[in-house]
Amino acid sequence: MQSLANTSINTTAGVLELHDEFRVIAAPNHPKAQKLYAFWQEHAEHGIVIGRDVPSRPIADLLSSISIYEPVNDGTDLRVWLAGTSMRRRFGNDITGKLMSELYTPDDFRAHLEDARLSLEAGRPTFIDSRLSIGAVEQMHLEVVVLPVLAPDGISRWVLAGVFYFG
Repeated sequence: MQSLANTSINTTAGVLELHDEFRVIAAPNHPKAQKLYAFWQEHAEHGIVIGRDVPSRPIADLLSSISIYEPVNDGTDLRVWLAGTSMRRRFGNDITGKLMSELYTPDDFRAHLEDARLSLEAGRPTFIDSRLSIGAVEQMHLEVVVLPVLAPDGISRWVLAGVFYFG
């Protein structure tokens, strides 16, 4: 599967390209992104463990926006272990089981992998503002919260990402 950033749409006016512009921001702005970050901060001392803390009642309203990624191939890629339904809106289908490298263009993949790697290594979150446009028309505006978490074994480090749409 290709990234939406690499998709062309033929119209009577010509070919329009879908463009994904994203940037790291200092803090989350979306209210649900702020809630997920606050949940992560509450668990900072012992870490969030997949299967113990996620899923859970305090973030039940966020679960459709959450995806879990497992580092594979010595950390050179990430496999989507679980994908919330919000990812269907972003990619057009269920991405569970896919590799991150299959979902994005090579440049976008490297940038997203680096954000995940920095979060894992530093043990800190990364916040991303993303805008998807066709030509000059914005189609989606979303915010991504990338959080280091612990795998079900309580030892391995995985990535939890929350994807929250504006409008």
